[in-house]
Amino acid sequence: MKKNKVIVLGSIAYDYIMSFNENFVNAVSIDREKEEYQSTVTAAEKVQRFGGTAGNIAYNLGLLNIAKTSVFGSVGRDFESLGYMEHVSKFKKIDFNVDIYNDLYTAACYIVNDVKTNQMIIFHGGALNKCENIDLKEKIPDPENYIYAINSTQGIKAMENFANQLFDLGIPSIFDPGQVTVLFPKNILIDIMKKSEILIGNRYEIEQIKKKTELEDEGLMQLVNAVIITKGADGSLLMYKDDSGKIHNADIPISKPDVVEDTTGAGDGYRAGILTGLLLNMTLIDSCRLGSIVGSFVIETHGAQTHSYNINNIRKRFFDTFGYVPQEIEQLKS
Repeated sequence: MKKNKVIVLGSIAYDYIMSFNENFVNAVSIDREKEEYQSTVTAAEKVQRFGGTAGNIAYNLGLLNIAKTSVFGSVGRDFESLGYMEHVSKFKKIDFNVDIYNDLYTAACYIVNDVKTNQMIIFHGGALNKCENIDLKEKIPDPENYIYAINSTQGIKAMENFANQLFDLGIPSIFDPGQVTVLFPKNILIDIMKKSEILIGNRYEIEQIKKKTELEDEGLMQLVNAVIITKGADGSLLMYKDDSGKIHNADIPISKPDVVEDTTGAGDGYRAGILTGLLLNMTLIDSCRLGSIVGSFVIETHGAQTHSYNINNIRKRFFDTFGYVPQEIEQLKS
């Protein structure tokens, strides 16, 4: 039986995005000697968006409509009342197998942007902190049907637990420490990478991992089979080993969007493309190229889960960007 499922682990959160029509510098008073701080910011508007790494990845997997996706996580009493459940329920192949804590709130990120595009961010973990209590061995009766999992940004303990559980279940995983990379102790970073197939992060995150582990590129490649470094507008870099163990580098350019509105969530779209490519048994290079295509659609609208596309759009943009379409995508039904 062909493996037809993927697992998405990471944060599920509400994003509250606000604007401040002044410069933060003019609204902050700091006395470093007395350790006194005061700031008053009056937001001009407030927009609620559906977000979180796991939520964003799952949304794109839903649009691609290829992989059967299991999302495991912890949410609060507002997961349904504020619309997240209804928002994702339209995707028939996405199963949000989440634990709901009625005494807590779903994770939330409060973001204020000033006129200089500086950001003030406050993150409240809420129910997300309960993810460390999840036992995937109890939730997954058919591990043999899962081709890959992505272990994305959330609490250190939860990510460590998930890495161990996925390894014991025999499910290959992508390690995506993201913004919490700096919080990982050296020994846990190394142990998780040993139990993962692929490491992914942006340039800063990968440099932090190398600094913490005291390893260079060759050292990282002794722990995993591939390292993917995302570089924003500069595309991404794939380092991978062939069957003989030789290390190769492949530059993956960006795919040009029709318009750039908001880059939030583009990296999560990239990850959804990689997971889909792996499910389709595409090469890792083509999977990363598919990630580039998916990410290009994300930035065409404001918010990480407001865009839309179908497989025909994917085929066209893939051809326009790379001059060909992989047969695995070409053969998909429209």
